[in-house]
Amino acid sequence: MNLTIKKLFSLLIFLGFISFPVKINSAEEFLDLQCMSDIKSKYPCNVSFYRKFMKLNYPRSGRSNKVRYENIVHWNYSDSSLRKMDVGLAQRIGIIGLLFTKVEHQHVFTIIHKDEYGDRQVAILDFDNKEFVLPIKAALSDITEIK
Repeated sequence: MNLTIKKLFSLLIFLGFISFPVKINSAEEFLDLQCMSDIKSKYPCNVSFYRKFMKLNYPRSGRSNKVRYENIVHWNYSDSSLRKMDVGLAQRIGIIGLLFTKVEHQHVFTIIHKDEYGDRQVAILDFDNKEFVLPIKAALSDITEIK
């Protein structure tokens, strides 16, 4: 008798989870990016992607900017590589270190969106960690990309 009540109770709990799924509002967060609102100003920022919007947080100033996906007009991704002299190596091993170069990669997402007043705004996400590229592209995948 006790065993059948436990089984029945377990079955009811299981059916409750199936018929009323838990809604998860998770966010994917990318830290230590550089965000630009125009070409002259570049600020450290953190970007979080939610189900219906993305949020740009500027830790230095304490302000944030919320961009709804429905307000994004279009976006573009570009990357580039730049060869630079490795000054850090030259400081460690001497002048011979200036003969060596290192490659720096830059990944840039340009997002054109409308703000709450309907004005056109630009958000530029600039970073060097290639692990961010695919998740950000996936988050923006439903919006038209300009190639």
